[in-house]
Amino acid sequence: MKYIERIASADQSKRKQAIKDILGELGVKYTLQDVHIGEHDVTNIVVSLNPSPERLVIGAHHDSVENSTGSNDDASGCSVLLHLIERLKDTKRSIDFVFFDREEVRDHGSDAYMDTVGQENIAAMINLDMCGWGDTVTVSDKGNLGNPAFGGVLDEKVIEKHGVNVVGFLPNGDDNRFAARDIPNISVCTLYGKDAAFFRHLGEKIKSGEPLADEDREGFRALEVVTTMHLGPNDNIGSCHQLAVDKVTEWIADGLAE
Repeated sequence: MKYIERIASADQSKRKQAIKDILGELGVKYTLQDVHIGEHDVTNIVVSLNPSPERLVIGAHHDSVENSTGSNDDASGCSVLLHLIERLKDTKRSIDFVFFDREEVRDHGSDAYMDTVGQENIAAMINLDMCGWGDTVTVSDKGNLGNPAFGGVLDEKVIEKHGVNVVGFLPNGDDNRFAARDIPNISVCTLYGKDAAFFRHLGEKIKSGEPLADEDREGFRALEVVTTMHLGPNDNIGSCHQLAVDKVTEWIADGLAE
């Protein structure tokens, strides 16, 4: 919880500064991507290890909706990212760890990152969004099981070892912008069992081409995880716990071990 507690704030400048402070304490070099898109200033924070055209991007968004501390959405994902940087900072793999800005505003940060780096220099992308609530690591694999561009993260034995719940659909975040440019991508979150089962059900319906019913939309609105975001009743630091963050961290770090 040490990182979530430091990042969670409704003040966007404090969120960014907390991440920069933590990276400094870890002795990790980073760069800032400062751009202006439309009416919005965008600042991505990027830790780039062994940059190459085969780089794997692991990202989480550091912004929150107005007046929200963004504890689960998405200080939790940023916390996983920081723990992964700690674990993998000596890796020989080519990885960009990206703290995206403006996910809550048309995913501007992810577009700015790809425009800066060049989409031809990105092999795949892992999106970490809402990784602090729940006991089940859940991934929307988007047909990428076994894809070596993700290291061993999507190896079926690694998936099974860590009890990862594979579903056909999760709500879009920064991963959506990578998908729009045909870059292989997955989205990762943590959920409690009932919510995880709902997304398995929803993914199966979408895959079969069966139209979603009103009960599906009502079911989505009734999900526990929805209460932890966008000023819901559990949109606060108390909604998060370290076990969820640790489960995601252990799975991805194991999959990228050399």
